[in-house]
Amino acid sequence: MRQASSKTTSDHPGAQFRAQVALPEAASSRTSSHLLEEPQLQAPTTERVTAPPGLLRCVIISWSAKRADFFRVAAENESWETVVCGDIGQFMRSIFRLKFPLTIVDLPRADASDYDDLCNATVRSRAVSDSLLVVSVVDEAQDVEIWARQLGAWAHLPGALNPAGLEMVFREARQAVAKQEAACAEREKFWRNDN
Repeated sequence: MRQASSKTTSDHPGAQFRAQVALPEAASSRTSSHLLEEPQLQAPTTERVTAPPGLLRCVIISWSAKRADFFRVAAENESWETVVCGDIGQFMRSIFRLKFPLTIVDLPRADASDYDDLCNATVRSRAVSDSLLVVSVVDEAQDVEIWARQLGAWAHLPGALNPAGLEMVFREARQAVAKQEAACAEREKFWRNDN
């Protein structure tokens, strides 16, 4: 593991964030403006479906259109509204513009050309979003799980994707978000009564 540079950013209005996390060993200074050679999504898509009022939103970015579709289908089966990002730029714009209770980042193998870019985008997203973070990775690299946990990931999904397992992740994420909201409401109530 190597240390990422520590810097203060103020890209988000009124927010000061000090990021200091250890990046997975394979993360270096490579840059790329697009995801891997895997077939790209035709256009960045936002799936809008009519759903119950309790619907939650999640943002998904993946190195593979096929894997992004697995996440999208599982999320929609559990009544989540999905925003599937076709590139890192759209992912960052979405994180800045909208509040997402759940963020899904699907990383390729560590030797892939866009691995570092997706890792860095994930770190930057944590500076402006307090959503639950799920980090999925193609292989079972232990250093990626450690890195994800240092970022505060709610879940780490190594290896192959299982549709039933993904639906369970989205079901449990809904419960975790409900608990977060209840705890936040309780804190607000406490502070109002205390002052």
